[in-house]
Amino acid sequence: MRVQVKMVVFATDKNKWGSAYCSYCPATNYPFGRSDTIEEIVADVQGHLLNLLCHRLIYKNLRNCGWIITENSVKPPIFTDEEVVYLTEQSYSTTIVAPKIIELDVEVPCVRGFY
Repeated sequence: MRVQVKMVVFATDKNKWGSAYCSYCPATNYPFGRSDTIEEIVADVQGHLLNLLCHRLIYKNLRNCGWIITENSVKPPIFTDEEVVYLTEQSYSTTIVAPKIIELDVEVPCVRGFY
């Protein structure tokens, strides 16, 4: 089983923000993806998503973000492109010029006999 979620990456002033790019993933409420390359941010956010999916039956982090999770099913919340940009702007309290919307597509890890 695979899941897809959207994230937004946007360029920042490195002197002000400490990184060339910042990101936000509303499906996981993860605003900590920051780096000097987009590839590093995607890897960071993807790693965070996989960690949450590995612990999906133990912790309620994803459920609190609107995911529907059962022992054999995982359904993330769906956001339009406009919604992910708006939520990113709200998270950072800034207007984003030229946002990059990236869709993460990951395989849901098995959890002890459950998919």
